[in-house]
Amino acid sequence: MAKTFKNPFKNSKLKAFIVFLFLASVFWMLTKFSKQDVASVGATISFVNIPQGYMLDENTIQDFSFNVNATRFEFLGYVFKKPSIKIDVGAFFNETTNTARVDGAALEKLILNQVVDDGFVTQLSLPELMITLEPLSFKKVPILGQVSISYDVGFDAMGPLQIKPDSVTITGSKQLLDTIVSITTTPLELFDISASFRQAISVESISNSTATISPKTVTISQNVSEFSQKILMVPVTMINQPSQGNFKLLPASIRVAFNVPVDRFNEITLEDFTIICDYNSRDREDNFLIPVVQQMPANITGVEMETKKIDLLIFK
Repeated sequence: MAKTFKNPFKNSKLKAFIVFLFLASVFWMLTKFSKQDVASVGATISFVNIPQGYMLDENTIQDFSFNVNATRFEFLGYVFKKPSIKIDVGAFFNETTNTARVDGAALEKLILNQVVDDGFVTQLSLPELMITLEPLSFKKVPILGQVSISYDVGFDAMGPLQIKPDSVTITGSKQLLDTIVSITTTPLELFDISASFRQAISVESISNSTATISPKTVTISQNVSEFSQKILMVPVTMINQPSQGNFKLLPASIRVAFNVPVDRFNEITLEDFTIICDYNSRDREDNFLIPVVQQMPANITGVEMETKKIDLLIFK
């Protein structure tokens, strides 16, 4: 015959024992954590009301500790949330020395007003807090774009990437600003671009520094067009030619291939190009010249001359 299971928690004596044990534990904890004790508490420092035109020295202390006499309940609060002490720098600032001195008594008063609700401070890790301020310096530097663009087949950029504004103002210590010559945008990669675009992009911050940058975002834009290849026969002109003698260039014209925006295809003519050879730079042994494109239209790409050297014939 199967035995019937009995729930032990239905036993009134057991339930009374558990309740008594729970209440005893609560009273024990209340008694234990209500007692006054002395312990070290770590705190961070936040600085407010910094005088206009000044900044904190980068080595300014950001945290300290103190001993406090308080209940253990309060210590639990300090463990779960590290206290922060706000210091009004302007209230202690001495413009003659560019410092703000917070003595031990003032620091202890700040702790009592902001952190310790019921107790007293017995010892500070800092006998006093000396805050050094530096006059702010300003410097305007250019922005360099960290932008990588790949274009769809048959498309390309028309002109350089535009960044507006093209410079930012950095505010910080003169020592830091003397080391900065430019600021970059955050990295950006764009793929298969087939149309002109404009978009906002952030400016890189200065790592490990309290310096500020304004503005923090700029606008980049790029004109994009569909391109087509065009080929022209462009005549070659020789410069620095001697006054005596007859000279002939072979070939006298060069095929030039280039990519041109589709909407300008019919506008570009051979008169828009100037190709020269410098007589003074000729190869004297083999008597040839290297052609150079001296002038060409804007917004064309991939310019390539079919002929890389020109033979020079001299008739006396």
